[in-house]
Amino acid sequence: MNRLTEKKKEGHYFISDENMEMAIQKLGIFEDAYESLMESQEHIPKELESLRLNGKEKTITYRETMARKIMNNNIVMFFEKHGLK
Repeated sequence: MNRLTEKKKEGHYFISDENMEMAIQKLGIFEDAYESLMESQEHIPKELESLRLNGKEKTITYRETMARKIMNNNIVMFFEKHGLK
């Protein structure tokens, strides 16, 4: 990935005028992806509960959904670790 920001000694980030439009677009894409991740995290427990109520805890669908929940949790924790919430 080509970096569009420059980190200054003080810890602040800088974007040159020539990179501004691309930086805004990438930020928008990131925000969309983050919102999608968080929406998924809200729906997964409902999916798992529905599968549990139907006695499908041993199905591939249940296991894949659980794996998605764990993977998403790891991504969210990674973002939180880096100050993105």
